[in-house]
Amino acid sequence: MVEIRSGIPVEREVEAFVVPWFDDAPSTGESWETAAARWLESRGNSGEASAWVRLGAPDSPDVFIARLSAGERPVAESCRRAAGAGVRAARARGFGSVGLQVPEGADEAVWQASAEGLALGDWRYDGLRDAKGRTAPPETRVLFATASVPPEAPAAVRRGCILAEAQNVTRELVTLPGNTVTPRYLAETAERLGREHGFRTEVRGRDRLEEEGFGALLAVSRGSVEEPCFIEMEHEGSGGAPFVVVGKGVTFDAGGISLKPASGMEDMKYDMAGAAAVLGILTAAARLDIPQRVIGLVPATENLPSGNAVKPGDVVRGLSGKSIEVINTDAEGRLILSDALTYAQRLDPAAIIDMATLTGACVIALGHHAVAVLTASDGLADELAAAGERTGERTWPLPLWKEYRAQLDSHIADIKNIGGRGGGTITAGWFLREFVADDVRWAHLDIAGTAWAEEARGWQPKGATGVGVRLVHEWLRSHGRG
Repeated sequence: MVEIRSGIPVEREVEAFVVPWFDDAPSTGESWETAAARWLESRGNSGEASAWVRLGAPDSPDVFIARLSAGERPVAESCRRAAGAGVRAARARGFGSVGLQVPEGADEAVWQASAEGLALGDWRYDGLRDAKGRTAPPETRVLFATASVPPEAPAAVRRGCILAEAQNVTRELVTLPGNTVTPRYLAETAERLGREHGFRTEVRGRDRLEEEGFGALLAVSRGSVEEPCFIEMEHEGSGGAPFVVVGKGVTFDAGGISLKPASGMEDMKYDMAGAAAVLGILTAAARLDIPQRVIGLVPATENLPSGNAVKPGDVVRGLSGKSIEVINTDAEGRLILSDALTYAQRLDPAAIIDMATLTGACVIALGHHAVAVLTASDGLADELAAAGERTGERTWPLPLWKEYRAQLDSHIADIKNIGGRGGGTITAGWFLREFVADDVRWAHLDIAGTAWAEEARGWQPKGATGVGVRLVHEWLRSHGRG
């Protein structure tokens, strides 16, 4: 957990001291501020983002200036990014302790974001490296208040640490290789986290899936020797109608018979990033003991080619009873989600949010900076957008106009699983909408472009992002029930 202390460390109370520095900040004559001002002046408007400033006294910490533009003040995300960049730089230098100056007058959101940045910024998974390839993280992480610590800060910092730790659980699951993270491994991890943190877990295996009619999930699983499963988790909260979160759990996606190209196929281990986020969301919900009742659903399988795999042109019937023509077996995520969404509605939910690395078209449309949101529920996209601005996991809405539905018409079945190249993310969302009743509040989050970062920036190291954990929790927190 992150500590809180008052004042500025003048002695080597911490080895590294991170200072969020806004371009318009004046110097007050204090030693580190003077050094920062000299550093900024020497670089002018070069755009250099950050640097170490060594003060003369041997007992002073090394100062890491995280440069921010004046327009970012006083957004909490700026402090989250400064903390993340600073702790990552401190770890790279081998420092065992790092502190962050929290700006004067910081509110609850800034304290929480600063704690999140310190916990998220240097995350890496070293479990498969030998000793020479590992680097020790800073053991001591401190937030320094320039004056007295406000009364709301401890609770905000605790919440930020728990959310960040849950996001790191998600990051680890996404990072681990596909020969480790199988559907069974996901189920066992959910069961373990449930025992540790106090949420209920139930796992349906193949026999029960066949008995209950999860035909779409079973169809996708046919090409693999790994058994599929359906994971259900519940944080009871204060009861009432549940908020249901659904995550795509394809633990490795080779595309099935519609085989993907070999180049880059190793990255398809993260096609279960939506499922991993659901495990992180339930973990944080239980640890924070939030008042909302939250149910997490994960349909888990591999998607591989074999003589028994589902073929293009096959027609399958899922839990909803609708017939689905499979045009492309690499559009498998929407198939397993159709069963999960059908099941979710039987829980009389207050709302359903599903998360999936669903379409490459989403990356073309939005790049790697925004989560696509598709919903027909009034106001839900705006709620998620507001939560995204506060968490730094930003969203952008795409339309679900009825004209797109025609692209999914099948000549022999109720619906086909792809709608052609045009509007691929939208038609994928429309496919999912077919399995959600009009009176159910539902949103689909396509995280294909945001589940993995190719380079480090701000609070995000290179690699798995764990996107969705803090976004959904912020949406829950601002939803009127805590």
